[in-house]
Amino acid sequence: MSEQALSDDELVALLRYDNEEAFQTLYKRHWYDFFAMANRKLRDEDLAADVAQELFLRLWQKRKTLLVSNLKAYLTTSLKHLIIDHVRTQLHGEQYASHFLYTAPIGTLDTANTVQFTELTESLNQALLQLPDKTREVFILNRFEQLPIREIALRLGLSEKAIEYHLSRSLTFLRAHLHDYATAVVLTLVLGR
Repeated sequence: MSEQALSDDELVALLRYDNEEAFQTLYKRHWYDFFAMANRKLRDEDLAADVAQELFLRLWQKRKTLLVSNLKAYLTTSLKHLIIDHVRTQLHGEQYASHFLYTAPIGTLDTANTVQFTELTESLNQALLQLPDKTREVFILNRFEQLPIREIALRLGLSEKAIEYHLSRSLTFLRAHLHDYATAVVLTLVLGR
């Protein structure tokens, strides 16, 4: 029997056995609807396509443990969380950029420096989106909201060791992904004085 003739529930059951054809059928069947939903909320087609892609990537990643009675409801809820995460990350990145621009010593940010800093901020936002949800949340709470490890642990119901692990993981990842930008901005700021 063709996967296209199967219901969503039957296809989800096949996903647990790594059935790529079942995944492709679900993707073709539902991707556009979730892209359109994301686009209505985000008003950016490229970003909406990325978010819809991330939605189905996570579906594939969770296929072994997926217990879903209504796939559309599950995907709709997951999409809402992805959109909220994106908006939250974008807002935090903008707050960080604004804080830096307002607290930077006068004269240290000429047009070239501002452009480099803007590129760094955009790269930071993109890198943050690549982190796992919990790791990203811990990083944002610590670095942008300035919460101490103990308070983050209490807020998230995790141990302080787990918070330290997530911070270490995020910093290692961000250092690797932002090394070139950070070096350029720091050198520009130091040499520009």
